[in-house]
Amino acid sequence: MIEPRQDLAARLSAARTVVIKIGSSLLVDPDDRTPRAAWLASLARDIADIRKSGVRVIVVSSGAVALGWRQLGMQRSPQLDHRQAAAAVGQSLLMNAWAGAFAAQDIAVAQLLLTYDDSESAQRSANARATLSVLLGAGVLPVVNENDSVATEELKLGDNDRLSALVAELAGADLLLLLSDVDGLYDRAPDDPEARHIPFVSTIDDRIAAMAGGADAAGVGTGGMATKLAAARHAAMLDCATIIASGRDAHPIEALFNGARATLFVPAGD
Repeated sequence: MIEPRQDLAARLSAARTVVIKIGSSLLVDPDDRTPRAAWLASLARDIADIRKSGVRVIVVSSGAVALGWRQLGMQRSPQLDHRQAAAAVGQSLLMNAWAGAFAAQDIAVAQLLLTYDDSESAQRSANARATLSVLLGAGVLPVVNENDSVATEELKLGDNDRLSALVAELAGADLLLLLSDVDGLYDRAPDDPEARHIPFVSTIDDRIAAMAGGADAAGVGTGGMATKLAAARHAAMLDCATIIASGRDAHPIEALFNGARATLFVPAGD
């Protein structure tokens, strides 16, 4: 069901725990395969600003595999062992980029690597939930990624969109922000001149699901709108709203407060 636009700034202001997912296509420069340091610094400033109002923030970050290819001196490959090796090399590069971006804000970051198996184990889920709680209570920014060096499902099926919804569940988040290279959901391919932007969705039914395309055909990212809708659907079952917004430009969260276009998905009955 599609409804008129609701106020994104109000939704952001009301959130108490926010999970922000960053895709590889935003974090990694497609030409030299290095972190976009200036963009990361702008995002760190945005996150620091919302934390000052008492919002708890968790980042789910892709990028390890994309960064690892360059360090290995290899081209992108579909071979699982090559992708896992790239992840092993790139994970430290990824965390260095996040730590550097938040150093200027005097915010410490922590790495948390998860797999889908962790979410299916009651004990491991409880451990992850407790770790997140301690980190957030200490004022540390958790940066979560799929444990790509050992996991196979995530590497085969997409990026961290679904993982971000699982993290939202673990953290009891009330808002999931998926920063993407598009400014939300369209009723057809965004590059179609007839495409219509969908600002607000209250129910992800078959008609909404049919608007999603497949994975990106180029660049460094691996996800697409279908995985984002799946994440939004999962979040909605947890009473957690989802915003899909563009992260291409600097200060993407500030842009939302200033009226940037995005798509808001709300839980049933919201």
